[in-house]
Amino acid sequence: MSATGELFPARNAAADELLDGLNPAQREAVTHERGALLIVAGPGSGKTRVITRRIAWLVRARHVDPRRILAITFTNKAAKEMRERVAVLLPEAGRALPGRGTAYPARGTAHPTAWISTFHSMGARILRREIEILGGFTRDFTIYDTGDRASVIKRVIQDAGFDPLRFRPAVVGGWISAWKNKGWEEPTATVVDGDDEDEVLENEVFAKVRKRYEETLRTSNALDFDDLLVKVLELFERHPGVRDAYAERFEHLLVDEYQDTNRVQYRIVRHLGSRHGNVAVCGDPDQSIYGWRGADIQNILDFERDFSGAKVVLLEQNYRSVNSVLRAAQAVIERNAQRKRKDLWSERGEGERITVIEAENEEDEAERIAERIHALRREGLRAKEIAIFYRVNFLQRALETALRLGRIPYQVVAGLEFYERREIRDLVAYAKLAVNPRDDVAFRRVVNVPTRGIGEKSMEQVARFAADRRLSLLDAARSTELRASIRGKARAGLEIFAGLATKLGDLANVPAGIALRGILQSIDEQAWYSEMATEQDVDREANVGELVAHADAYEEDVVARRAGGEEARGGLAGFLEEIALVSDADALEDDTDRVTLMTLHAAKGLEFPAVFVAGCEEEILPHIRAIQSVGGPDPESGIEEERRLFYVGLTRAADRLHLSHARTRRYFGEWSFRVPSRFLSELPQDVLVAAPPEEDESVVLGKFEAPPQFEEISVGDRVEHDHFGLGTVETLQGSGVNARASVRFPAYGTKQLLLQYAKLKRVGKAAR
Repeated sequence: MSATGELFPARNAAADELLDGLNPAQREAVTHERGALLIVAGPGSGKTRVITRRIAWLVRARHVDPRRILAITFTNKAAKEMRERVAVLLPEAGRALPGRGTAYPARGTAHPTAWISTFHSMGARILRREIEILGGFTRDFTIYDTGDRASVIKRVIQDAGFDPLRFRPAVVGGWISAWKNKGWEEPTATVVDGDDEDEVLENEVFAKVRKRYEETLRTSNALDFDDLLVKVLELFERHPGVRDAYAERFEHLLVDEYQDTNRVQYRIVRHLGSRHGNVAVCGDPDQSIYGWRGADIQNILDFERDFSGAKVVLLEQNYRSVNSVLRAAQAVIERNAQRKRKDLWSERGEGERITVIEAENEEDEAERIAERIHALRREGLRAKEIAIFYRVNFLQRALETALRLGRIPYQVVAGLEFYERREIRDLVAYAKLAVNPRDDVAFRRVVNVPTRGIGEKSMEQVARFAADRRLSLLDAARSTELRASIRGKARAGLEIFAGLATKLGDLANVPAGIALRGILQSIDEQAWYSEMATEQDVDREANVGELVAHADAYEEDVVARRAGGEEARGGLAGFLEEIALVSDADALEDDTDRVTLMTLHAAKGLEFPAVFVAGCEEEILPHIRAIQSVGGPDPESGIEEERRLFYVGLTRAADRLHLSHARTRRYFGEWSFRVPSRFLSELPQDVLVAAPPEEDESVVLGKFEAPPQFEEISVGDRVEHDHFGLGTVETLQGSGVNARASVRFPAYGTKQLLLQYAKLKRVGKAAR
């Protein structure tokens, strides 16, 4: 210890150890002193190592109190890994805090740590402390997932007198989400541009539904996923004192995956960095693949403009992949204009050439992938070292079939799937109601689960009574006045449920596993299982047991994190927050020996010795929506994002990379001839090899058909379809058997139709 009582004297051996094994660029990023820092980190360049060592270096070498460091990433999995790495780098116990002369507690007891979390976990943590300042919410707010959001929106649409079949709740929810993620910019409240009657109606629906949806959330003391950030931004911008307190507290801010931030996240970062200016962001414009959900690549491209005097460090050495993979990825991504130049390289050698599989159809493609997986396993690779990526989920069916027939163990990574199961949603709804009695969505889900004789008519009475008196549905159900007006089994059922809900309220603050067991004991568990017995091959008791076990593990983790000095929120409320913030990538089980199937979007941040990218075809990768966007106001943005997605897929591979496409595939319900992806033709020919049974070791790809010419139907024509009725042609793509039209039907929305089968009749020519 230094004479001043500092924990780590400057330039001590422990601090120097943090720089061991770092390359010059990594060392430069770790030891950056003060001010803004942009770390442009290529795939596999050790960015997590750099971020965690920078946190430790700030504490050890620059005497920063760890409580004044905030590190933000995007997935629970990444945040957990960061916390674990930092804990290893800062294991000191029983020593003085930097510059304070106060002692660290003994090993195994609480000591100060940095905030390391996802954006949304950080938002929830701030709002649990501060949301009451905004009015209308309490700290026990519920977090609604997309299913809850759709349920609320459907009811709002119906109550407003609109048709939920025409204005689908999921679509309206997407509009609302996009509006929020752009920071409530009012111009985006307009769904579409134009004066057409349908467009005007859509704008009217959006405006009315959005307003009533927000009112419903406030009444239910609930926030949706987007609100976890939007409300923080509202808090910071409407209450500068709160903003200044957090900006003062965090002397150093580190943001991982900065290329994936949306405008709300960008503004929050600006607020948090407004006091000290020590904002270090790490990311890669070439891996910006979430534009469809609001991510804005300009946030990272404009960082040097937004933060004057920012230092830029390029991490170009790749520690993951062989050079054949990197040369292929580099050749593809260099065609993009929206990027920061960097040149990937590796000391791992050239490696094997990339295999291109040209299959007859989707079944043949899947079978050949399965055959090559068998070959890889015979060479010594384990199943968990192999992954199959795809752009769209419908490709998954044939792949799963081939793997099952080939007796190849596999897992499909879809983190939300477990929580969408009926029994899980029921039990979680009970838990939500225990924590937040104002949660009307949870009330509606379980008031008659298991059956208590409460039908739709009775629920309508409850809802009217609650609306007239501005009560929650549970408070309405507790009213003897209301129950007196309801007859039959429903009256007794409501009385029983109201009493049950009161009893469950006592479980809100007990450990999560104990609380869930208490809920199961309070309801008629066996009757509940019996009512769900219509579906075969579903072990619902096992699924419920898995959720309870997860709750127990959560509490164990909370205890460990508190012992490590973190402010971990336990209990049933904390567990509900934990599962509300789960993402697809968090569901990957690393300890099982199974081949991994996942979308390209979910694959980001992962790596495997062997990777397959299936469905490398036009209209799949790049996706048809990106191809259609070429005529829009930003003609290349869609294609560039698809190219970045392909780049992400390529760079997940460490040693072996296989790309496949089919000559024919069932697409939009019909068989069609397929065209290889344009991205395949952008790969250097010297890194490619055709898969057996082809004899030629070189592959020539990418001869594309000329732009489509349609003589009978043109964009803007009014057409008639046998099922959908009258519509307007918006776009035309492809030619021959692949000719396709995008047609907008007032009653059904926009449909993609193969002209060969749609039998469209033109009833009016486009205006010339």
